Amino acid sequence: MVYCQKCGKKNDDDAEYCNKCGTLIRGEKSLEKRIEDAAEELGRKAEAFGKHVEKKAKEFADSMKKPKQCPKCKVNLNYNAKFCWKCGNKV
Repeated sequence: MVYCQKCGKKNDDDAEYCNKCGTLIRGEKSLEKRIEDAAEELGRKAEAFGKHVEKKAKEFADSMKKPKQCPKCKVNLNYNAKFCWKCGNKV
């Protein structure tokens, strides 16, 4: 069975036109195929996003391992410090 893209009516696989609204069916992607294609594309994008998140999480974890230092007085700082607690230098 193939579904009409316009009205959603089920039609026989060999139908060229929808038997409810007359829309051309043959040569058009079926609704199922369009959904399948969209799902595959979404899966690819989700996988790419997952890899991006993993990379950023690793970068963050690595940054937590290395102590942040003030470039002026060389004291260790919190990872999110914007200014040195000892000399007031912007970091």
